[in-house]
Parts: sequence; C-alpha cells; structure tokens
Amino acid sequence: MELITGRKVLDDSLPDEESHLVSCFRRNILDKERFIKCVDPTLDLDDEARCGLMEVADLARHCTAREPFQRPDMSHCVNCLSPLVDQWKPMSYEDDDADVESSLGLNERLEKWKYSDTTSTTELFD
Repeated sequence: MELITGRKVLDDSLPDEESHLVSCFRRNILDKERFIKCVDPTLDLDDEARCGLMEVADLARHCTAREPFQRPDMSHCVNCLSPLVDQWKPMSYEDDDADVESSLGLNERLEKWKYSDTTSTTELFD
C-alpha cells in the first residue's frame, strides 16, 4: 500500500479520516476512479501497468482484512503475483547494458544475474 500510494502508514498531517493508510486504501479501492487518484503520481503508469497495479492493490486489500481467517495464505499471494512478475519489464533502466537489459523481464534478469554472479565466484577459486 505504501508503494502504491507513496504514503506512510500513519500520516498525522492528514485529516483523521485519511491519516490511516490501510483504512483509506480499503475505502478507496472499492471505487476505481477514486482509487486511481490515490495512486502515487510518480509511478507514471500506462494501461497495462495500471491493470497490474489494480491486481496488486486488490491483493493488498485482501491481505489487510480485519479478521485473520479472511486473509489469503502466502501460496495464494504468490500465485497472484507470479504472473505479474513474468510480465514486468522496467520502463527505463540506467546501466551500461541498458539496450540489452531493457528487453528482459524480471525473471530473465534474475537468471542473468545468478549466472554472472556464479561465473565471477567460480573464477575467484580457479
């Protein structure tokens, strides 16, 4: 919720009805238009990213249910988030390999990083 809104969990500078992020978030997510206004404007989302954000926000709403038995278990959360990870590609990436890296998704980047990390470690012991 903090990442989506750019807000702190508790913000005493806001009116009482808006100072608690979880309450405000859960109240606003029920109205899509009102919820979009709560999203951190620095995220600069396109339509595809906005859909993914709504899925994450809906999961966050379920995870913050008042009663623990109403909250999803971790396997459900992983199942909801995994497809989003496969789709994710950063909008911009500042690195020497930016032209190559920018076309890779998160899982592909992780595999590349693991491979490069293993290679450099192996070379140390040769």
